[in-house]
Amino acid sequence: MSQYNYGQPQATPYPQPYAQQYMSVPPGFGHPGPDGTVPLNQPWYGIGFMEANKRFFKKYVRFNGFASRGEYWWPCLGLMLISLIPGILFAIGYIMVFAGILSAAASASYDGSGAGGGAAAGLGMLLLFAGGGLTSLISLATMLPSLGATIRRLHDAGYSGWWYLLSMAPFGGFVVLVFLCMPTNQEKWQPDWFDTSEG
Repeated sequence: MSQYNYGQPQATPYPQPYAQQYMSVPPGFGHPGPDGTVPLNQPWYGIGFMEANKRFFKKYVRFNGFASRGEYWWPCLGLMLISLIPGILFAIGYIMVFAGILSAAASASYDGSGAGGGAAAGLGMLLLFAGGGLTSLISLATMLPSLGATIRRLHDAGYSGWWYLLSMAPFGGFVVLVFLCMPTNQEKWQPDWFDTSEG
């Protein structure tokens, strides 16, 4: 018998490189069904402003799963608009306190009393506290859903949620921001990123 076995598969002495296992995503995953909605355990591609903001709070502490760009950026805009209210109160309060201090200084130099502007400064301080307090409440109420949405958006773009920690490094936030802007990359999705909870 010949020492060469033609036509027979030869065993390779070296291990082959690990082949990437791509996730198989069911058809229609992330797109509205017959009822016009998408289950909460899936991303919603092409979502609008109102639906995205509702889902943002419905998925309050969901860190697994995926979030489309719309699911992430529409709530960012919504939170910016909500934050305008306490921001305006804070700005008006700051201006009133500053005006009250200037009025008191002008009154002191004019008649020596320094009594002018006390009411404006007092009301300004109230507005400062109200604006700051509301900002703190909004930040606390949206901290967990914002973190969850960020991690799901990173997953959707094909990055591990652990990349979020890079935002704590100097200039790392810019890198994370670029990742958050990236399109969906299903080829890089990992099995443990899927949201297995009820839709």
